[in-house]
Amino acid sequence: MNKWIVLAIFAVLGTGTASAADRTVKLAVENMDCEACPITVNKAIKRVSGVKAAKVDYNSKTATVVFDDATTTVEAIAAASTNAGYPAHLATN
Repeated sequence: MNKWIVLAIFAVLGTGTASAADRTVKLAVENMDCEACPITVNKAIKRVSGVKAAKVDYNSKTATVVFDDATTTVEAIAAASTNAGYPAHLATN
């Protein structure tokens, strides 16, 4: 992903600067049926070591996550959401 896009995402999500190992992914998150659900998903994802920022959107049922690719994996992040009761996988769009 273009470094400038990653930096823009960091600016929007209110975090620090990006490094070369940072990666941004969008996950589709299932089972969110109320506006409080994203809070639980966000907390679960942010507990994963290496996650730098996460934005969970109830309306689109997605989570956009910036993480250190050298520290964690998409699978570990998706598992954290799944273990909190909200199955997640890479979004197709």
